[in-house]
Amino acid sequence: MNEIRIDAVYQASSEPTVGRMCHIDPALGSVPLMTTVDAFDVVLAFPKFEGQLPAEGYVSWWGDDSAPVALGPARFSAHTVFTLTADLDEDVARTELKAAITAIRFAAARLSDALRVEQPSVGMVGEIPKMLSLTVTDITQGLELPVPEPLNPGYSMVVGLPALTVDTARRALRDGLSPARALLSQARYLTQSTNSPQPGMAILLAAVAAETYAKESLKSCRPPGSTPSLRALQQEHGTAVDLYGPIAKAVISRSLEADDPALWSDLRSLFNARNKMAHKLKTPTHLDARQLVVAGMRAMDWLSSALPKIATGPAF
Repeated sequence: MNEIRIDAVYQASSEPTVGRMCHIDPALGSVPLMTTVDAFDVVLAFPKFEGQLPAEGYVSWWGDDSAPVALGPARFSAHTVFTLTADLDEDVARTELKAAITAIRFAAARLSDALRVEQPSVGMVGEIPKMLSLTVTDITQGLELPVPEPLNPGYSMVVGLPALTVDTARRALRDGLSPARALLSQARYLTQSTNSPQPGMAILLAAVAAETYAKESLKSCRPPGSTPSLRALQQEHGTAVDLYGPIAKAVISRSLEADDPALWSDLRSLFNARNKMAHKLKTPTHLDARQLVVAGMRAMDWLSSALPKIATGPAF
């Protein structure tokens, strides 16, 4: 059995500048933190502080130099040690190394989250902090091994999106962006175009976009004093997905439930995921969130195309 150690160093704040640095209790500068992620024990630590300022690894502090009340670390470290069978297949060994690195990233993100909940100026909760270095060492043989992953995951490649047109640009300058479209775009970014996906937030944004867009669109098709009113229809059909089903049927004589049952089912799943996130803080997987956000976009596109031509509805 070979003992393997993986060491990583992370930037403590999203922006390494004074005034945007995170701050920790000085006691945290001398207390390593340990957590278990899957089968890996991960040890995290801020630079060692021995009561003297200036201190290596710290760029700012609050309070008296002889007794600071908070320290601004430039970085923190994370490492894990595990064993691999000496004659393990190369692909299997690489998979195990990647799993260990994933565990370290997860633990580092959790530590960053603890900072960002208290100090939002240093970054957004859920973001993977920037990795500054990564080394893999076979302690048993005294060898440094090749690292099977880049320091920081790359952004997803997204191609085939529509080009900005003259009409769209002019409309945005004149009227501003549709709030529903802006929310949906943010949800798509958080699932498709960042190396720190945030599926829970994406689901909340996409569901709000789909629900509010449907309400505004259907309201624009309902002359004042119409019976039953949109409010009455919502009271009769109590769920958000009904806006694209029986409520749409009553207002515009079209229903996503009838036109595209599969998309209707996916839209229902989006709203169900939103409810679980909002009421139980149950975060969906990244893959599920990405698919459900697209379902919200497609449902909004369907409603836009189904609206009567005389009804302008909200811009989308």
